Amino acid sequence: MDLDHQLFLIINSFAGNTPPLDTLARLVVNDYFVPTTLTLLLVALWFEPHPGAGANRQAVLRAIVAILIANLFVKIFNLVYFRPRPFFDNEVNLLFYRPSDSSFPSNSAAVGFAFAGAIWPQNRFLGWAMAILASLFSLARVYAGVHFPLDILGGAVLGLVAARTSFRLDTLLQPIYDLAIGVAGRLGLM
Repeated sequence: MDLDHQLFLIINSFAGNTPPLDTLARLVVNDYFVPTTLTLLLVALWFEPHPGAGANRQAVLRAIVAILIANLFVKIFNLVYFRPRPFFDNEVNLLFYRPSDSSFPSNSAAVGFAFAGAIWPQNRFLGWAMAILASLFSLARVYAGVHFPLDILGGAVLGLVAARTSFRLDTLLQPIYDLAIGVAGRLGLM
């Protein structure tokens, strides 16, 4: 048995046996809590009133681009390679529904780390907070039996590459960012 499977079995062995951790994992693992929290943090950054608000808004738009790129990377990867979920071949303590898409790379980790990687250069505190949320989200998915640790690592790397790619696209996307910020201003969304 490889290290990835061994780590999975160690982490997942606590599921179903540790009620307080199970409750926390069920809260964090779902498809809504962490993504919604990350999105609300972007909204707060967009509306944060201070002299650097324009840079914050551009960072929010860059994060949206990074999330789109991360999802595109995962989709392309899934078209080329399919890895069964841990519960397919193993007896696991499953605390979540049974997703049917490829386990590798983790889309949840890719999106969470795309958020964090895109925001961190603009706002280190918020970037770290997002990275912690993405890490908890990812760990909870291993704990709950729906991802192997390597799936998480692969997704995190893809998310950070997506964030880096969004920065490389700044020059190309600057007119779109300016237009979006201008339209938001005219609509009173600033």
